[in-house]
Amino acid sequence: MDYDPIPLLENAGYTEQEAAFLYLVAVHSGYFLRRQFCRFIARDRGKLADRFIQKGRQLAHLQVIECGQARHVYHLTSRPVYLVALRKDSQHRRFKGYGCMQSRLLILDFVLDNLAETVLEDESAKAAFFTARYSIPAELLPHGGLAGAQFFPDGYPVFVSPDGKPRFTFFEDGSVTVARFERYLDRYRPLFSALEAFELIYLSDVEKSFPFARDAFASRFTETETVGVTERTPLGVEHFLHFLAVKHRSETGGGGIPTTDLQVLRQGESLYTTLEHQALYAAWKMGSATAARIRQRFITPGPQAKFTTLRLPYIYPLFHLKRERNPKQKHGSRVWSPERSLREEG
Repeated sequence: MDYDPIPLLENAGYTEQEAAFLYLVAVHSGYFLRRQFCRFIARDRGKLADRFIQKGRQLAHLQVIECGQARHVYHLTSRPVYLVALRKDSQHRRFKGYGCMQSRLLILDFVLDNLAETVLEDESAKAAFFTARYSIPAELLPHGGLAGAQFFPDGYPVFVSPDGKPRFTFFEDGSVTVARFERYLDRYRPLFSALEAFELIYLSDVEKSFPFARDAFASRFTETETVGVTERTPLGVEHFLHFLAVKHRSETGGGGIPTTDLQVLRQGESLYTTLEHQALYAAWKMGSATAARIRQRFITPGPQAKFTTLRLPYIYPLFHLKRERNPKQKHGSRVWSPERSLREEG
């Protein structure tokens, strides 16, 4: 993008690495752990992390959430930082419960694991990718949910493979059921069904829910879903085959036609009127066009759906959560300025 938020964050006193990490947190998670910052700057431990966290607290950009056993989660709550990151309506700055916090930490870890990959970061980038590249109507995109989010309300990153195929993600939040995942699948199903191929990665820090997640996905998608509904067979290929059999039987005699078959015959006579239909019927009568060959002609493969479960090998020490009190904040009627407001909570 033409706009670069990193210099504005540097003007507040952060180093380039600190500013880049804050941007990732603002975009993807809102929460982070000390070890995640250390991994981003490629340092195991040291004073760099202490200085960064102290700086963020002094600028009133970070809040500390105590987790017990001397463990902490850091919450990016500063409105000016989110504005600089072009995320003024982000829900990340709002304090959430344990489940949301854990899933956001999982997201940040997975993003850090895949920094070299192409990622669609926000709603507008995702919507533009699918509507422009795949010509998918906007009404098929997942929508609803969080306030202010029209499309892709869950906020999960979507990666793009080198060959251009989308790789969707779902992050577990510690729930004891897969009901949230089932709602996710139902919300995304119109988009998934419109794609030729996609991958969905289910991520967690434990494996206990993986079998249930696989079952939920398999009940909605197969490796190659068959459709058989085309412009030539609007009621499906099986209806066309049924029509061929009934029409042939009606012309050769052999007793009356059941009511259900008579209905299929009448429907078919108004639907199957092209030269292609007539040629297929002639081949059917001669025995040169079998049901298998006609199915192959009209049944097209559905989306190549790949489902992957992935356990992230990291620890999330969310034991007893206790937030520190908000520092005293200054209020006023001044117009917001990035360089000035980044030094005080707006």
